[in-house]
Amino acid sequence: MLTKEQILSAQDLEYQDVDVAEWGGNIRLWQLTVGDRDAFEESISKLTASGKAEIIRENFRSKLVARCLGDEQGNRLFSDKEIAQLARKSAKVVDKLFMKCQEINGMSEEDEERFVKNSEGEG
Repeated sequence: MLTKEQILSAQDLEYQDVDVAEWGGNIRLWQLTVGDRDAFEESISKLTASGKAEIIRENFRSKLVARCLGDEQGNRLFSDKEIAQLARKSAKVVDKLFMKCQEINGMSEEDEERFVKNSEGEG
């Protein structure tokens, strides 16, 4: 059986280097930690007055890409306060990176639908 120390010391976050010719080079996209994924999901949802969850579409793609873009040690390149700056970049480029972030994090449209359904009535 694994010990707590073995679990916590395991290097389980993977990354993928992606060529972004439009930006003049490569960037690194990291898998999200559980905490980062929870924070992302929290940042894209709100409860309506009727208690139903809604996805907030504003800067949706930029929010995920900002959480995945990192340096060689995995430190984020864009803070939450800088997401609006990233949102001013090419939609084509950010969408390509968004899809790659979804891929490396095992996210799908079904996950989004399940997230909304599970969020209803919480709060």
